Amino acid sequence: MRLTTHVLLALPLLLAASAAASADDAADKLAAQKKTAEENWDGLGGGGAPAHAETTHLLVYAPKSYEKRLKEIGASLEKSYEQARKPLGYEKEEPWPGKIAVYLLPEREDFVRFVRRVEKRHAEAEDAGSHWIEGDFPHAVGGPPRAKTDPSAEVQAAEQVATALLVKKAGAKVPLPAWLLNGFGRATGYRVRPTDKAVVEERRKTAALVKKGQKAADIWGKTLEADDAPALEASLADFLAYGPGQSKFVALLEAFKPEENQQKKTTKQALDGISLPVDRLNTRWREWAANPK
Repeated sequence: MRLTTHVLLALPLLLAASAAASADDAADKLAAQKKTAEENWDGLGGGGAPAHAETTHLLVYAPKSYEKRLKEIGASLEKSYEQARKPLGYEKEEPWPGKIAVYLLPEREDFVRFVRRVEKRHAEAEDAGSHWIEGDFPHAVGGPPRAKTDPSAEVQAAEQVATALLVKKAGAKVPLPAWLLNGFGRATGYRVRPTDKAVVEERRKTAALVKKGQKAADIWGKTLEADDAPALEASLADFLAYGPGQSKFVALLEAFKPEENQQKKTTKQALDGISLPVDRLNTRWREWAANPK
């Protein structure tokens, strides 16, 4: 009886010690992430400290010219993060320890230099943003628009935050198709800013294209006009992640995992894997795209 009493008395102390150690580990992790983020910024060679804002899940860095409005931008980026968590099942768990760094780089030269020095790769001509989820220092980058359909650096950053969460859920080594990577980030923006003029115009554009006979399979078949692709990709991703397809969205990501001796799966193969034939998807998406909810 005495032994049991001693154990019961000691248990709260052990739990408290464990919680304290966990809190210390989290603080150390966040401190390391902040240090790395600042070093990455310094590596751009622009001189001077950046404007900086911190939210619940994000560490945001931008040129000094953003300082007066960075708090507002940070709040908007946080909304994108929270929105993207919902269809991915991250509402009750965190995708990584600590926070994700977000860089706003409105100058093309800075964006290219960041990708080369931090991500150790060459930026493609069409790249307007980037993300990195491997290791302990995830980040998202919003760069300058490359085409007239590209959003601003801060909107691009929000899309890249959402895409980073998508890739993390699927697995860094799972080759998701480009239409889904691009579309999910943009669709998340639709949900965060539903009354934004650009969002409303893109939804109307998709509805008009659907009435002209645009099919879902065209979106991953690489037959779209360049100016039409962003809106259509976002619409289909919106349907699957936030619309009628939401209950199967995580299963769809799982279905993209290649089988043994297979490099990657096509969108059709992934859809077949969740028992959603292309014809049925096409019918339901076209009906929904005319009046998305």
